[in-house]
Amino acid sequence: MDRTVWARRLTADYMAEAWRIVCVRVIGEAVRDHGGEAVRTPAHYLAAAWSPGVVAPSRWPEAVVIGSPTSERALAELASQLPNHARLWLGSTDQLDAALAAEILLATDRNLEDYQRAGVAAFVAAERARTERVLAGSYTDVDPGFQRFRARVLGGHGGGE
Repeated sequence: MDRTVWARRLTADYMAEAWRIVCVRVIGEAVRDHGGEAVRTPAHYLAAAWSPGVVAPSRWPEAVVIGSPTSERALAELASQLPNHARLWLGSTDQLDAALAAEILLATDRNLEDYQRAGVAAFVAAERARTERVLAGSYTDVDPGFQRFRARVLGGHGGGE
């Protein structure tokens, strides 16, 4: 699919009528050993699409693809699986669950080669680790109001934590 055909469908701002899409590199370009011979493999990109959000959005994507050697190729493949004139909104991994989409790809694409499967699994692990770092750095159970209440009620006897 020609880039201009699907790129014109992109919208800069989120709108409920747009398909929510994400595109991420899951495998870097590399030289790999294949039976004692060096083989260059291209980068691979995962693209996924979620239905427009006119009703409560689902966490489950409607389509997941892998494409190479460019993100544009993956997006063109994804766009070919969506309604012809659908608007597309490109989100980030903080807005759409690319790790879930990658897990779907691993579970359903029996044509992935071993290096592709390993690369996609490494992407999932890296995204899950990133999520854990965000959770640890952004969320806490410390409630200053409760801490003041507790200090008043227990006085200096905090009960050892």
